[in-house]
Amino acid sequence: MYPTPTAIDILASSPSTAKAAASRTIEHLVGRAVAAAAGAIAEALAERQVGRLTSATRTRGGDLICELVRLRQLLIADFPDFDNIARTYGLAALRARDVPVATAAVLLDEVFNLMQKVFRVALN
Repeated sequence: MYPTPTAIDILASSPSTAKAAASRTIEHLVGRAVAAAAGAIAEALAERQVGRLTSATRTRGGDLICELVRLRQLLIADFPDFDNIARTYGLAALRARDVPVATAAVLLDEVFNLMQKVFRVALN
């Protein structure tokens, strides 16, 4: 399905081309992290369709969502519109992987729903 590197792998990557420098902005890196979480959700849905969700996929998806929540908490002071940035650049990252707009929108909604659930649990 889609590669699902962790947000830390995404943030630590250092492409070597001049064009890649633009993709290293915080906005682009957050978008790539959102796309990775969306990819894990897509993988989980595909597994469910053919049988059952594996613990590895469930864990990877949960880890990616938790990393996004941590990124949001870390960046929200400097990027008060974090959610809009994450959604916009996440959509762009998914579209760059040829994910149809409608599918990307559903996956992004699920990423943000899960982030909200994790954030609520963390507050309690």
